Amino acid sequence: MLKLISLLCTAALVALVLLSCLLHEAHNTIDLQQQSLQSNKEKIADKNSQLIALSLLTETNSQAQTELYATAEKNSALLRDRLHTIEAITRENETLRNWAATKLPDDVIRLQQRPTLTGGEDYRQWLSDNHPLPTPQIRPQR
Repeated sequence: MLKLISLLCTAALVALVLLSCLLHEAHNTIDLQQQSLQSNKEKIADKNSQLIALSLLTETNSQAQTELYATAEKNSALLRDRLHTIEAITRENETLRNWAATKLPDDVIRLQQRPTLTGGEDYRQWLSDNHPLPTPQIRPQR
């Protein structure tokens, strides 16, 4: 009977050691999962702040785009009004109509010649290049 009790105590002790090891592993797993959870929370908070910033930027961009469209529409309306005014004045005034129909002098046409510019950098480059004015052709007086 004493053997049985010692055997039971030994088995209980082995079971306690085994359960203690399992409990220790479970605590380590829980600690690792808590650290991982905290890291994921920080990442989510960071992504959330990035999304908020992106949302604000998108809203600002949308407002600016709306303002640009409104400005472009206003400019188009002003241009249409100006063209209608010019057409009306040209139709009413024969002298002005004849003047508008005459060809510009060659020197003036050369002053208006520019290369095709495709962006701001091309325009700045064209401005910074040295473009001498065309030399006038002297015509003999009669």
